[in-house]
Amino acid sequence: MPARKQPRWAGVASQYEAWYQTSRGRKYDALEKGLMNRLLGPAQGRRLLEIGCGTGHFTRWLGRLGWKSWGVDREEGMIRYARDRSDEDLLFCRADAQALPFRDRSFDICVMITTLESTRVPELALREALRVSREMVLLGVLNTLSLLALWRRVRAVFRPTIFSQTRFYSAPALRGMVSKVARQSGMAVRLRMASRWGGRLPLGAFYALAVEVKRSG
Repeated sequence: MPARKQPRWAGVASQYEAWYQTSRGRKYDALEKGLMNRLLGPAQGRRLLEIGCGTGHFTRWLGRLGWKSWGVDREEGMIRYARDRSDEDLLFCRADAQALPFRDRSFDICVMITTLESTRVPELALREALRVSREMVLLGVLNTLSLLALWRRVRAVFRPTIFSQTRFYSAPALRGMVSKVARQSGMAVRLRMASRWGGRLPLGAFYALAVEVKRSG
């Protein structure tokens, strides 16, 4: 009997998790988590939603920090993968980032780690994250100004990769989009950024932007 073919998502999920076990993957993992942790603040059992959680890699980390973590992803296979590899305290469900099945202000904080880059309409996803968050939306973003982003785009021209359809954001462009969506949603926000290189315009491949929510009325 021929071996049962694995679903497409299973191979992608396994490759994603395996990369984080390489020396380079561990290095980037530590850098990215360090940047985000600088902006997160204390957990203290507060409710956190990771939107576009994929395999649950970051959801598990956030749970270990003390957050009461939920993870959502539009791919049912990814949710099953995340559930199989996570503690019972972590909750996962299938949901589209552009239409979250939660009430307004259901979570203290929402986290989107390289989620806007592959979302069909990123403005809708950002609006939904702001809607269900009480305090802050934390964005982990791939920087379009980095040499790594340039290399990934050039490589994708000659050979399709997961970055072929990926958006990359400069810090000014992302700030502009966040400010526009917040204004349209009737919210005032305060933006704080952390990058590997510091300064207002990071040159590293990854940076984090905290969108602190202050609602009017």
